Amino acid sequence: MPSLLFLGTGASVGIPVIGCSCNVCQSTNTKNQRLRTSTLLRIDGRSYLIDAGPDIRRQALQHHINRIDGLILTHTHYDHVAGLEELRIYNFLQNGPIPCFLSEESLSELKLLFHYIFKDKTNAKHKSNTSAFHFHVAPEAHGTFRLGELTAHYCSYFQAGMQVLGLRFGSLAYITDIKNYSESIFSFLEGIETLVIGAIRFTQSPMHFTIDEAVEFSKKTTATHTYLVHLCHDVEHEHAESLLPKGMHLAYDGLEIPFSL
Repeated sequence: MPSLLFLGTGASVGIPVIGCSCNVCQSTNTKNQRLRTSTLLRIDGRSYLIDAGPDIRRQALQHHINRIDGLILTHTHYDHVAGLEELRIYNFLQNGPIPCFLSEESLSELKLLFHYIFKDKTNAKHKSNTSAFHFHVAPEAHGTFRLGELTAHYCSYFQAGMQVLGLRFGSLAYITDIKNYSESIFSFLEGIETLVIGAIRFTQSPMHFTIDEAVEFSKKTTATHTYLVHLCHDVEHEHAESLLPKGMHLAYDGLEIPFSL
């Protein structure tokens, strides 16, 4: 059965936060220890990575990810793409570039952030073992895409002016780093059973949903199970979980959930 593995569920600085002595950062509860948000989609023996943040090497070793059949980038903020160079080991293991789906805006950003991976590798002067990808660019703001054997749907919304891709795989939708969106997103989400959505904390944020905003957003969908990700150290797992309505949960690193296509 298809499943989604949460490799990391933390906000941009991770938890514990460097130099912080708050109760969550010092907690011995492993559900309060959050690497940067990333997930692994497992379908029919194949593995598709959603985002590659700065913790991806640790996440890959911890979960024995020995193959990546495709990469999906939601957007290009540091905590979602900083680990791209760590993926070059898969180029060696798989003897080729990794298929990668992303928006035109994200591709343009990558050409600035990782300019050297776009150089002509046949030129001896530029020959180096950088990570290699076969980019598949979203032709519109929403639609369907194919990545290897995977066929899925995507939509777009915005975070501080940056386009972010929302994803749908059968009955599961993956919507992280969301703040501004069109009401048309609910048509995209119609019929889902499971929703993964970003929510940074209970108090307001200019970049992310609050937990309450995520709950209200979920209630407008057909989801019977909702999992919150991209959580910061203001959120203590057990306490926050106890405040959520039935069917809504805080995701945590290492949690794996099944879904239907």
